[in-house]
Amino acid sequence: MKIKIREAALEELNKVQFGDGEGIRILAEFVGTCSIATDIQLQIEKKQADDEVITESGVNFFVPEKSLESLPSKIFLDFKPGFGYKISSAEETFGYNFKLKNKK
Repeated sequence: MKIKIREAALEELNKVQFGDGEGIRILAEFVGTCSIATDIQLQIEKKQADDEVITESGVNFFVPEKSLESLPSKIFLDFKPGFGYKISSAEETFGYNFKLKNKK
């Protein structure tokens, strides 16, 4: 999987104080209700055993194997002040207004 960080998102991520061994966990789960969607969460955490580690622009992303099944092979991470992070692919937008949660 590849992650492309847009300039606005990189500027925002550079403000985050990561602890030793921490990165951003991308949790994605395919949910099929009355509409088909992917539920996504962004959290600051340490790597876990089943994570794929993706380093982009000096930021570590931890993506569990199960989440890889719900995401395309390349995603874009963007940020808009007042709205939060946006995750998309070339084909679709997965959501806006994602907040970076700290699981400490």
